[in-house]
Amino acid sequence: MAQPNSAARRDAIIRAAAAEFDDVGYAAASLSGIAGRLQRTKGALSYHFSSKAQLAHAVGETQYSQWEDVLQAVRAAGYSGIDALILVSFIVGAKFRDDVLVRAAIALQGDAGLQGVEMPTPFVGWLGMTARLLAEAESLGELDAALPPEEAAEVLVEAFVGAQDIARRLTRLQDLDERLRRYWLLCLPGLGVRDGSSRVPRLADEATAY
Repeated sequence: MAQPNSAARRDAIIRAAAAEFDDVGYAAASLSGIAGRLQRTKGALSYHFSSKAQLAHAVGETQYSQWEDVLQAVRAAGYSGIDALILVSFIVGAKFRDDVLVRAAIALQGDAGLQGVEMPTPFVGWLGMTARLLAEAESLGELDAALPPEEAAEVLVEAFVGAQDIARRLTRLQDLDERLRRYWLLCLPGLGVRDGSSRVPRLADEATAY
């Protein structure tokens, strides 16, 4: 029983750290502030994390580790190929907006105060997942793209990252859903998908179930 309780405490600490980083940024965040969010002493954190830098790394690592689980849930619901890719993008967008851990991890990647802190390499997982789903869509006859899946994935991820970054800076991500709708309506014709005007709103609505 002790191990699950320890894992739960570790997860609670990571989420408290994410809330601290999200509110005040890395430089101003403190172990005392994080402990205070949990109503515990700073010493209680040291069993799991000895420094603020370790916590920042854990926030980033936890954020990146969850996307394969999202994809598996989408696949279990029967989605594949381009539908799965679009649906995942809207689920991810909602987590960017609503999940403090995800928001904090994304902000930490560009935090100027994070010098010398080792963070997980960004975007690699998204690139791989996007390329796999595009290759699957191509094998299903859904695509007629000018670029092979690996290169098309790079373009899609680059544009997605730009959309979320602009939304984060201008509206605190409140209009990210609408930006993603426009993103897909523009990108799908370049992939050879011609029914975006009906496909995108349907999948955006279905993403709210996750």
